[in-house]
Amino acid sequence: MPYVQRPDARIHWTSLGEGEPVVLVMGLGCSSAMWFRIAPGLARTHRVILLDNRGAGQTVVPHFVVHRVSSMAADIGAVLDAAGESSAHVVGFSMGGMVSQQFALDFPQRVRSLTLIGTHPGGLWAVQAEPHVRQLRFAKATMSAEASLRAMRPHTYARLTPDALFEEDALVRLASQPRARDYQAQLYGLIYWSAYLGLPRLDMPALVLHGLQDALIPPANGRVLAARLPRARLVELPQASHWVMTDSTAACLAAIQEHLHEHRVTT
Repeated sequence: MPYVQRPDARIHWTSLGEGEPVVLVMGLGCSSAMWFRIAPGLARTHRVILLDNRGAGQTVVPHFVVHRVSSMAADIGAVLDAAGESSAHVVGFSMGGMVSQQFALDFPQRVRSLTLIGTHPGGLWAVQAEPHVRQLRFAKATMSAEASLRAMRPHTYARLTPDALFEEDALVRLASQPRARDYQAQLYGLIYWSAYLGLPRLDMPALVLHGLQDALIPPANGRVLAARLPRARLVELPQASHWVMTDSTAACLAAIQEHLHEHRVTT
């Protein structure tokens, strides 16, 4: 099982498939296992690199108070080094989309293209969820893992998504549920973070994907990102909420594959 040692953390990563590298960066409180609906499809044509963020999965951070976005962004670079890749297409979901924005700002030469799914630019420019949804996000740390998933379901899954798909996601998430302290450390790392002012500097091709039923990170955030990024294309999915990869798996995968094909690097 591959790990890369950082000065203050041991980052777990893995890869599958062959071809141009694509690194997938997961969201708040989730391990990289939650890419299970998308990663196999991408791996048919690409080398898919997955990592567990600080506070998730099998990554180990011995001493911490806050898992900072800048540290998680630097972890992506360390994983790419360990994988022998100088650059990659970067795909980030939710918090992973914020980490991906930071990575693109800090290491633009390492980003072949950027895909941002269900995320926002941070700070005062992020369009916030309704107060009761925001409160749930903080209350999750004091709830049982299963109770928190079920409490968030109406705000993060589309109305017509079958129960069976939600239950599949829940099983994967419960198998690698973070400690409350790790979840809070990730959440606190987002509070004062923002990429908004730097986004116009990013000249790599970008795909912004957002579900129109998303109540956790409202769809207006996707429009803000697409307007700020110089080379962005916005795709909004009417039948999806926050968990776009579950609600509209085929459409999500197709949009990412089209984006990667259009911006493939030929040698």
